[in-house]
Amino acid sequence: MTAMEKNVAGRKTFEEAIKLTGFGKFNFFVILATGGSLMCVIVETMCAMFITPAAQCDLELSTLHQSLLYSMSFLGVVTGSHLWGYLADTKGRKMVTMLSLIVSSIFSFICSFVTVAWLFILLRFLNGFFIGGSSAIIYAFAGEFHDNRFRPKVVTWIATFVAFGNIYIPGMAWVILPQTWSINLPIIDVAFRPWRLLIIIYALPSLFFVILVFFLPESPKYLMTQGKSEEAICILRQIFAINNGKTRQEYPVKQIIWDDNETAVQRKKDSGILSSVWQQTAPVFRRKYILKTIMVCYLQFAIFFTTSTVIMWYPQILNSMSELGKEVPNNEVTMCKAVENISNNESVQILTDNYLTDIIIQNDAIRSIEGGKCNDNINDEVFMVSLTIGLCYVICYITIGSLINLVGPRRLLALFIISGTVAGICAQLLSSYTFIQITLGIFLMSAPGIGIVNAIVVDLYPTEIRGMALAVSLMFGRFGAMSGSYAGGNFFYDFCDYVFYIIAAFHILVIIVIKLLPSPKSSMKT
Repeated sequence: MTAMEKNVAGRKTFEEAIKLTGFGKFNFFVILATGGSLMCVIVETMCAMFITPAAQCDLELSTLHQSLLYSMSFLGVVTGSHLWGYLADTKGRKMVTMLSLIVSSIFSFICSFVTVAWLFILLRFLNGFFIGGSSAIIYAFAGEFHDNRFRPKVVTWIATFVAFGNIYIPGMAWVILPQTWSINLPIIDVAFRPWRLLIIIYALPSLFFVILVFFLPESPKYLMTQGKSEEAICILRQIFAINNGKTRQEYPVKQIIWDDNETAVQRKKDSGILSSVWQQTAPVFRRKYILKTIMVCYLQFAIFFTTSTVIMWYPQILNSMSELGKEVPNNEVTMCKAVENISNNESVQILTDNYLTDIIIQNDAIRSIEGGKCNDNINDEVFMVSLTIGLCYVICYITIGSLINLVGPRRLLALFIISGTVAGICAQLLSSYTFIQITLGIFLMSAPGIGIVNAIVVDLYPTEIRGMALAVSLMFGRFGAMSGSYAGGNFFYDFCDYVFYIIAAFHILVIIVIKLLPSPKSSMKT
């Protein structure tokens, strides 16, 4: 594209055209609709932390069943990520988001009436598979309505809804689960108890936010990659009119000139589905992007892995130190002494996704602490810890959104990781329940760094493969979350003295990767 072409009246690059629409009411609606969709992903994938223990008596869940339920939604997200990335880049961001929210909520409603454990587990997997559609592409969908100035901010602002999800989950559980009513539904032979209502309550946000997404247009940048420039201009005129209170005819752009750096992915019209998927996936792993893909996949995996390793066990660690503090002076309480104290007493409380289930370990076998009597009550302390973490995340995400342009996403991510690593090592070395509680809390504030990584991914890849890049990188992230949740128990009970040194090794490599990541301006223009 020559300078003369750029200067022709009414002809603008897409970046210039989107900038001229301004930032106003429409953009705030985008943040609400897409951020809410992301919140639904968190609610549907993390709600097992309260649903599983509350349902264990009614569904007669064995230890294996419970383990499967805790991980099944994540497994569904990981399984479907690649497919949703492909569909988002070939069929559209809006369609994928709406389909994801509607179908996942349907499976949740069905779950609320199921009485068979294996069917419940299968439906939670399918729920995770479909809700993964929103997880895979929502950042790209939101980011493509904004120019380079606002895009990083918006991506991190919608990540704030992750924190809102982490508040909604324990908040609703605290209101509903302590109730003791039961309604018999003879037609389907179901005792409808509070946990079944809670599943429906967790599904309702999906139905609400899909209505908001319905009123959003398709991403104009995605339409440009499909050769639908007239449709894209019509949408930009609409955004301009809403934001500025002017008529669509006053929008100064008549034609959008596609930037030379945005090159569409070529697909054969008659190719089969597998061939089409490969054609959409291959560019992410070709020479131009392969190194960036490996880097962002590692960033997602490492941050999900290390934060999940600790967050899963955070309330349990605090509870263990509180118990130890009753036996020894406060300044002698350390994290690993508390864990060792439990091990010596052969009484371990396993926290699975923020819920404490009392068990006794005897002769290498796990049996119920109540000798076979089913107990589906949940300690109020679990709700409080989860709510506190969620509120802290809200503050972190808002701070990230305010600073990301001023400091830069790479520097800000490095700052979060370095601060978290130092705090974690301090927690490893310090004595005193209060100090350890604070430093572990600071470490967990590394988790919002995931939002920064997503902002970086949105900037690094061109529009036509951005959805796939996000899907692939987040797939590795979710795998990291599954791995970290599983490894956490082994780390703390077998290698407690080295936990945060192991995490520090992961984080040192994260810092190196951040330093080596190419800048978007040098690799491509979006």
